[in-house]
Amino acid sequence: MIQSPGLVGESLILWRSTARACLARQLRPGEIAWDPAGSARLIFGDSIDPALESAGHLRVPRSFIALASSIACHSSDARWSLLYELLWRLNNGEPHLLRVASNPLVVRLTAMHRSVRRASHKMKAFVRFQLVGGSDPPEYVAWFEPAHRVVERTAQFFADRFRSMRWSIFTPDACASWDLERLTIEPGIERHQAPASEDALESLWRTYYAGIFNPARLNRDAMRAEMPMRYWKNLPEARLISDLTRNAPARMATMIAQTLREPSPLPADLDALESPPAIEEVVEHAAWDTVYDPGWREARQRAEAVKFRAPQVFTLDRARILSGVAGWTDPTLLAPGVYYPDEATTPEARLRHYASEFPMVEVDATYYALPSLDTSARWVERTPSHFVFNIKAHSLMTGHPTNPARLPQWLKEDLPLRLRSASNVYSHHFSRESLDEVWRRFLSALAPLRESGKLGAIMLQYPRWFLPSRSAAADLKAARERLGDCPASVEVRHRDWLSERIAPRFFALLRDLRFAYVAVDAPQGMVSSVPPIMEVTNPAIAMFRFHGRRESTWETRNDEVAERYRYLYQRSQLDKWVPTIQRAAERAMTVHLTFNNNKWNYAIANALEMAEAMCLTVSELRGERSF
Repeated sequence: MIQSPGLVGESLILWRSTARACLARQLRPGEIAWDPAGSARLIFGDSIDPALESAGHLRVPRSFIALASSIACHSSDARWSLLYELLWRLNNGEPHLLRVASNPLVVRLTAMHRSVRRASHKMKAFVRFQLVGGSDPPEYVAWFEPAHRVVERTAQFFADRFRSMRWSIFTPDACASWDLERLTIEPGIERHQAPASEDALESLWRTYYAGIFNPARLNRDAMRAEMPMRYWKNLPEARLISDLTRNAPARMATMIAQTLREPSPLPADLDALESPPAIEEVVEHAAWDTVYDPGWREARQRAEAVKFRAPQVFTLDRARILSGVAGWTDPTLLAPGVYYPDEATTPEARLRHYASEFPMVEVDATYYALPSLDTSARWVERTPSHFVFNIKAHSLMTGHPTNPARLPQWLKEDLPLRLRSASNVYSHHFSRESLDEVWRRFLSALAPLRESGKLGAIMLQYPRWFLPSRSAAADLKAARERLGDCPASVEVRHRDWLSERIAPRFFALLRDLRFAYVAVDAPQGMVSSVPPIMEVTNPAIAMFRFHGRRESTWETRNDEVAERYRYLYQRSQLDKWVPTIQRAAERAMTVHLTFNNNKWNYAIANALEMAEAMCLTVSELRGERSF
């Protein structure tokens, strides 16, 4: 247990009492000057005595208490004044201010809270104990220089983890000590006052660190992000980093040479394995392409056969026909020899290569993480003027489960604490203000695409539990209000939407809301099986998506996502869609054909074959001879 509230705790108690007195006198934030200890005085007057006045009963959100405890640990001299400004506004007409994630004050305090939490995490990671003296039981000490005053906040972690060890942690702000029974906090000291002596344990630790260092996974930027250089001077392993990183290329070359001399055998049938090896492990083997999934070789041959007969953009009944795939960076597509040339090793090179062969792509990454303005600008720069991006809406925008670990910190902070470590959360777990901000930031990030004319449509793909109902219609109307005049399309995954009774009303609603309906090719006979019907609900654009027809994995939840779509269409299956696409071209200005059977290069081959099939149709209508 801690004997006293500690230095930070005492300052927070003093600030709380003083802030209550200031509120009782209705003192505005600009009238008060706060000192680092948590006391205050008038800008042009005497100090404020918290014992003389009280603000009576105050009500603040529970989240304010946790935030104040965190901000109290921050090293900024402005921490108390910022907290008082927040407290003042919460009690003077803005009781829900903390829910407004975009408010400048909330943004600044949230950033300070994150910084404190990160400093606490770094303290847990980078404190290194040394054995000192010859006492019995042994005593261990550590010197640490945290970015903020987090000793009191973090000391209990060490007391729980090292309960049977006597230890002390010395910092410039505060010192924590554990004597096997009590945890005490005392004022900080200077570096030269801390006892220190290198012991055998420290030498052993450096030997262990050097032994586990993997040169094949060296990433200097990631290393500096996770182990900031401000902590290096107090880490025994830091003195090894320079030599380890300098020698990494030579060690990596030695490892590769040994691998080539002694290749590890692969089983004859990798599909029989419960856990197939990672792609990187497979491609190292000379015969990987013949044992893992031979279908990709057929797909490559078919793609090469039609590549030069499938023009990028062409017209049919004055409608532009664009064919492409859902995502150009699927891991299996990046495997050597599958699609990209050997020299296309960077994201820029891959996008440029893809855009040289296709006029359109669907961005799937935005479903998992909010896009950024910089990324959109790079996409514009790296693609031809005619190239088009269809952007998949974020999972929170369409009611899908969302992994909190992939959310930005400002949005994660809106979740209850019990849900921040959950595997999935849903839109109803967030405040209305935060969801509005998600939509706003999503659309703002796409500005470069809109301004350059490269935004095809935002695709709202709803889950299979999104059923026909008044609430569903209201959700579609709300989506249109948030999107404004931004082009968008809707894909549903429940068969009831296209039932004989519902379909006419559904299509009418999409027309009223200016949404393009997305026709799909997918496995049939299940709840999520939508009939392969096309209805043009927006004359600007008609959209088709081809998901493959792999029935065994279509509704499974535990399989790898790519396995659900591992399907290579036969040419005859694609040809049957040509009349439907032709009818859509009679009523829409643009037709998008997106292949989502994204396993290996299956989508690439089928997108090229569909483009060739539509080109042959154009030639036949014009009385031209195919070549």
